[in-house]
Amino acid sequence: MNKKEKIKELIQTKLKEMSATSTGASFTTGFGENYPTPVAGKAKNYYYKLGFRPVNRKALNKKAKGIEVKQLWEEEEPKFDIEGFVNSLGVDDNIKHYIAGRLGDFNLLADRLKTLIKLIQNAKKETINSYRETPEKRSIYGTDLAIELLDDTINQFK
Repeated sequence: MNKKEKIKELIQTKLKEMSATSTGASFTTGFGENYPTPVAGKAKNYYYKLGFRPVNRKALNKKAKGIEVKQLWEEEEPKFDIEGFVNSLGVDDNIKHYIAGRLGDFNLLADRLKTLIKLIQNAKKETINSYRETPEKRSIYGTDLAIELLDDTINQFK
């Protein structure tokens, strides 16, 4: 049996009891059909024993010469130089001021949407906690009106 086959056999025997639900479902240990086996949850330790290590993303990105590495949490575009753009148009000051204001409003909209996303996430957490305490309670936040307003706003930009 060669090294590759030994590793394959080790993985099959040691990792066969890993969770197959992959849903993040929870359960109470020791009761019913969902009794956790003794080795469930310890599978990642075997990866380390086999020589696997977590990826150092910064080092990996440096080695990717000639390839643009884009992280998902970065802003999609760098801040646009509104002043430089407006000055390059060669129009009078009133028109420059108007155009700069319109383009600046897009930045303002994007910033407010980021704030709104955070507020929505917090409101959802509060609502979950409220229902957890009193399931019969009515909703705290009026999501129907918010959805309507957002739909109207989205339609303005189509």
